[in-house]
Amino acid sequence: MSATLFLDKPLLKVSRPVAACSRCRTAKIKCDGKLPACSACERVGKSDTCSGASDEFARGKERSYVASLEGYCERLEKKIAELRHLKTSLSVDNRGIAHQNSITSITSSESAAQGPNKEVSDIDDLVGDFGFLSITHLLQHYFDTLYIQLPFFAETSFWTSVDAMYQSGGRFAKPFDHWMLYTVLATSSASLSYEIGDESQQDALSYVTQALQRAEDVLRPGSIQGIQAIMLLAQYSLFDPKHFRSWFLVGMAVRVMVDLGLHQDPPVEVQSSTKHLDLRRRILHCLYSLDRGASTVFERPFSFSDESVNVALPSTTAGSMLSEQSHLFLRSSEPAWHLVKIRQILSEAYSRNYFHDHDSCPLYAKSTWALGAEAYEWFDATPNTTPSQFPVLYKLELLYTVIIILSPNDEPPTAVGEYRNVVLFERCMQYLGQIQETLRNPAWSPFLTFWDMHRALQAIRRLTRELTENHDLPLSPSVPVLPAVPPETPSALVLDGEDCLNFYARATACLSDIHCILRFGLRKWGDDPVFEEMQQLSETIQRRLISSPAPYMAGAGAGAGAYMAGYSTMVSTGPGSGYPGYDIG
Repeated sequence: MSATLFLDKPLLKVSRPVAACSRCRTAKIKCDGKLPACSACERVGKSDTCSGASDEFARGKERSYVASLEGYCERLEKKIAELRHLKTSLSVDNRGIAHQNSITSITSSESAAQGPNKEVSDIDDLVGDFGFLSITHLLQHYFDTLYIQLPFFAETSFWTSVDAMYQSGGRFAKPFDHWMLYTVLATSSASLSYEIGDESQQDALSYVTQALQRAEDVLRPGSIQGIQAIMLLAQYSLFDPKHFRSWFLVGMAVRVMVDLGLHQDPPVEVQSSTKHLDLRRRILHCLYSLDRGASTVFERPFSFSDESVNVALPSTTAGSMLSEQSHLFLRSSEPAWHLVKIRQILSEAYSRNYFHDHDSCPLYAKSTWALGAEAYEWFDATPNTTPSQFPVLYKLELLYTVIIILSPNDEPPTAVGEYRNVVLFERCMQYLGQIQETLRNPAWSPFLTFWDMHRALQAIRRLTRELTENHDLPLSPSVPVLPAVPPETPSALVLDGEDCLNFYARATACLSDIHCILRFGLRKWGDDPVFEEMQQLSETIQRRLISSPAPYMAGAGAGAGAYMAGYSTMVSTGPGSGYPGYDIG
């Protein structure tokens, strides 16, 4: 039986409602109690505000629910009888083809009138099914790659919106249902785009255009759905910086979040359901992650401080979370909350550098090496539920956080600072090499956003600074002598002379990595000041490498060392790997 017929005759339509909806009571008119909205509210276009759709109103209708189920069963029996009658009216010709008798095919004027409507309804359902199948791969990609990083809405609520969109031609879908589905599709398509104007980018622009048609209805302050709507657009902006500015969108969502008080857990005595509390916490921590990412990328102050937040992480053992994890198709949000923890370390490191002139800043008490140790401890504590591709994302987050931790902050140069510069030089090369390695794997490259291009630029700036200002150690023509290693330095950040012997060769390879990143960014996003500066810095690095003396390279045995030839262009990676177009220069 067509799903449209079920929705045209709601199951909870009652003959004698226990109570009228608020609008009918105020107007003192008859209310038929139909759900999700009564007929009177539907006629005047007030379906969304009809109180008949609320749980409180529906609680009084259990008595008529049984009667509605009986009516539903009666309609099913009638449909079965019609199908049996249709079967008897069929005749088979000598070729084995079934034909319907023109006289018995229509038994009454009523069925004759309903015939065209039923046919149209069945076609609508069929088109809806095919339309859903055409976007399944995009939804799968979004939840496997992007949602697990920022689960700021319940996955079950999203599939409810999808059902509303593809059932009965979307007549019962609300503006937020349209917004959620189209922004998710736009974000998924944009992440799969590798070149300006390709099919994925065109699809993304088409989807976001359809979403923006509902902007006035969903981008409204004062509600959790309003925050989610802004966050969905901010997430899309990470892949489409030409049309949307992620910094302003994240700041807008934070402002609404603070106005609603989501940055503080409500007192126990006034807390609502576990599900609602979990949603509040999801939104807060996802916004925290976005704000810390945006602030460090664009080198601006945070929208709110760490001290102003008093919200626990969403528990993976809470009732609502347990129900999600028990579902075969729903994802665990534990990897996302682990990602929030490294953003907290990043926040502390960035605050140290940004507020280093303020003696009263309590965060400044932690040393550089203590923060570095925390970062590596975080990486070693990766959850077991982490998807297979997530360690790559975690590695990028770790290296970028360490770069921010090690970045100088105008303090007087000391021996500790000199050693820190050496480690910073090495970690910048490692970070850029990790991005290039990510680009070589088609399964990993959709993780990279325009923010990663900004982060790469920051690493290139620091790398260039070390090559131009502190070049004696990185490009030393002899076996280098490292500065004294601070005693509190974690083992992961301890270097020795052997680690520095290949700095020249690694810097040369790093220049090739920069060219690969630059090529990817230009293909995906086109001309941008980020890539212009990246190109200029790469030329500076190249000139510095060409003008440097031949470095000393250690040999296999004693006295087997040799001096390496001068700078030479690296050979590009061979074909057959990387994102589509990776090998096109």
